[in-house]
Amino acid sequence: MDTNELLALLVRHREELRQWLDEDQYRHFLAMTERLREVGDDPERAGMAVMAIVRALWPVPDEAGVLAELLHAADHRSIATATTVPTPEAVLAALEELYAAPAAGEPDLPEGEVADPVAAVIAAVRRRLLTAPSRAAAPAGSPAAGEGPADVIVLADPEDGPRSPEFQFDPDTGQPRDIVVRINRILLADRDPWGAADWWLGRNSWLGGPPASLLGRVPDDRLADAALALVEEGGR
Repeated sequence: MDTNELLALLVRHREELRQWLDEDQYRHFLAMTERLREVGDDPERAGMAVMAIVRALWPVPDEAGVLAELLHAADHRSIATATTVPTPEAVLAALEELYAAPAAGEPDLPEGEVADPVAAVIAAVRRRLLTAPSRAAAPAGSPAAGEGPADVIVLADPEDGPRSPEFQFDPDTGQPRDIVVRINRILLADRDPWGAADWWLGRNSWLGGPPASLLGRVPDDRLADAALALVEEGGR
């Protein structure tokens, strides 16, 4: 199954996806799908975007029947080994279909107003990530900022300015954790800070929970292997 086939599958079963995902989960799924608009002709970025879409669909339960079977068949390896860069036309058509129906429980807009679904989804995901404990981003060159641009995730909070999620720092020293720096570099946190934050703060079925919550509870190498597997498979 390549990227275009995955998009066709998602569109074909979009009503079922709405049934089995709650509002936040569906918005997160849409935001991950939206990343395909930014991959250009880069197969590595296309693969990483597909991996993010598959992760976003993990909440679909076995009770979803045929849909669950199809999604389980489309595991990381089977998609990643056949991933192609999607055409802009295919991505746009799929997004238009997926955005077509208003979200369940979403209030009607006043007459004459038009929603921007892309902006709404991205904003919702970013708001969720910004609710995690954080601190003001350290100035470049300071120890708390790390040695390289990818060492520490910095998120642009529209109200409070640049923020760094708190899980990244050792509670005793206040310095970036070695394992966090290691994984942030794997995830290219300087190029995609929101994606890196989502990996750390989102549910991970391989690890059994959000990676950030498992720091110090599971071996560092296991965390790094989970991040590396995602990137390696996404780049095939």
